[in-house]
Amino acid sequence: MAKKRRSWVSAEELARRHQRALNTFVRENWTDIPEEIEVKLRSLKAWGFDLVMGLREGVETVFVSETEKGRQVGDVYEEGGETFEVREILTELPKGAKLLVRVGLEDRRGVIRAYYQDPQGEETLLFTLPAAELLLAYFKKRGFGKLLEAFHSSGLTTEFIQKRGEEGRAYPFEQLPNKMRRALREARDIIRKRTESGRFSLVYFGKNKDGDDRYFATWLVPTIRLFDVDVAERLDKMFAAMD
Repeated sequence: MAKKRRSWVSAEELARRHQRALNTFVRENWTDIPEEIEVKLRSLKAWGFDLVMGLREGVETVFVSETEKGRQVGDVYEEGGETFEVREILTELPKGAKLLVRVGLEDRRGVIRAYYQDPQGEETLLFTLPAAELLLAYFKKRGFGKLLEAFHSSGLTTEFIQKRGEEGRAYPFEQLPNKMRRALREARDIIRKRTESGRFSLVYFGKNKDGDDRYFATWLVPTIRLFDVDVAERLDKMFAAMD
């Protein structure tokens, strides 16, 4: 019978981990993680889609077309084995209509579904995409470079990780530079006022020999909240301000 291998950590390493754990600072609040949000038409365009009224396989309906394909009224085209005809590219929604975005888990990954709900409450599925695929395309289109760099994974929540420099002795709160304290305040405000749920953590290791800050920061944000362009922009600016 094979012997079990024992993991061994030196007293010095244990002390280092303990010191880091005590000096990792957290802003956090959890309510129910939102799984649906109503968005504006401009948000759909910000993600790279036009909302179209027309014919799909000869039936009048609402669908989306990627903005980069530049569809025009009167265009007839095939996509995914179906025929589409563009009758109108909507610039505003009919009174009482809504655009709904829902996030779920499918095949061990986050999935986004967008729906058009007409004034009578009837829903039309506009698209289904992996959350990571839509978020990364959206961040790229909007120029959110820091979110692109820090993106780690996406399910009902999305995780961002930003690390600079090598780990070392973790600094206590009293020794944090002003910009790190500002990051903690900003995270608190974003959670309280914008996302309602979420978790931001920060551990700071001081400066390297070139005078650059060393730190490790993570954000865990309800995925659905990132489709609010203003929220995504604030997160991107916050990560940028930490460098």
